[in-house]
Amino acid sequence: MTTTPPTFPLRIYHWRWEILAVTLLPYGVVTFALWAGPLWTAAVFAGAAGTAVLRRRQVRARIHAIRLQHRLRAVFPHLRLPGGRLPAILWSRPRGGDIVVSLFGREAFEHLHRHRSVLAAACGIPEVYVDRHPRYASLVTLTISPTPPKREPGRAALPSNVVPLRAHS
Repeated sequence: MTTTPPTFPLRIYHWRWEILAVTLLPYGVVTFALWAGPLWTAAVFAGAAGTAVLRRRQVRARIHAIRLQHRLRAVFPHLRLPGGRLPAILWSRPRGGDIVVSLFGREAFEHLHRHRSVLAAACGIPEVYVDRHPRYASLVTLTISPTPPKREPGRAALPSNVVPLRAHS
């Protein structure tokens, strides 16, 4: 079974952060520097650098979430999902020590749940939890946990018994 490549708008959406970093960010920096002058430009950039240093843990977690999106997109064609369509990664966000990735895939839940170990190996982490959205059947949530798994009674081995995360509420 072959997978169909994503459409052009979906490819643009996949690479949104990289497109922003390469095109719009330098344009905005140069435009601001020409508009504000050297004194205000230096002050604003010093403030932005100070904020980035103070929030480096959040910045590092966000960059790690973006890297995990690329790793997941690289492993999805090898999973041979039913229907031949790859799940679309809608968003990834750091939550506590975990990274929560929201996917749109009509028939992807059971197949992703069976291949959790492949997803974990692709991400280089010990455990990936696959949860169904409580309201929308086409939405799947991957919780990528860099810490070793704990024994939780709510996490079941069967896809039909998976308890939704608090991220959905």
